[in-house]
Amino acid sequence: MAQLNQNGNLFASAGQLLSARVVDAAGNQASIASLEQGNSAEEAQVWVKLADGTLVLVPSNLLMPREDGVYSLPFTFNTPATGDSPTQMTFPVMEEELHVDKRTVETGRGVRIHKTVSQREQTIDQPLMHDELLVEHVTVGRVIAEETPPQMRYEGDTLIVPVLEEVLVVRKQLMLKEEVHIRRQQRSVTDPQSVILRSEQVTVERFDDGVIGNDKGEVQRPQ
Repeated sequence: MAQLNQNGNLFASAGQLLSARVVDAAGNQASIASLEQGNSAEEAQVWVKLADGTLVLVPSNLLMPREDGVYSLPFTFNTPATGDSPTQMTFPVMEEELHVDKRTVETGRGVRIHKTVSQREQTIDQPLMHDELLVEHVTVGRVIAEETPPQMRYEGDTLIVPVLEEVLVVRKQLMLKEEVHIRRQQRSVTDPQSVILRSEQVTVERFDDGVIGNDKGEVQRPQ
């Protein structure tokens, strides 16, 4: 007669169970000596014979068959019987824990969102900087040597550009007529301009069981 253990695995017949090898959680070897049938498969029990000859009655649903034909037990025979000390066994103690979870459920209610874009005109008055060149003519009227004419130069932030000309004299000579002094200065000017800025407004429309609400909290029912 075959039996099912708690995991639904099919035991071998009663004849095959007898003398089958059993291994506990620590790897200790034992064997099945005899069977005791119960009113149901869950009540069936087996006598397991340990290496020292001790017999232990074990519920059959604790036997877990392996591929090699050996049955394993989820507990350990810790100490074999010696003298007056009985064999000790360790059984796992199980406890159930409650795990609570939550899930999202469709309630049929929803929110409709409308987005619109509006425009407004804004005046910007931001000071801007720009450069101006001031040209000043400075009369010099000095005769200079043709071999060493003056070159452009900077005096501070002023660029001096020499202006030369030839004049007719008893003998021709080069004379520095004037110098052009150029300075750069900065001044602040304003240039107001109009630009278009856009902003968004959101209108929320709630609907539930034929009731429509606007973003002001007013409730409207369809006619």
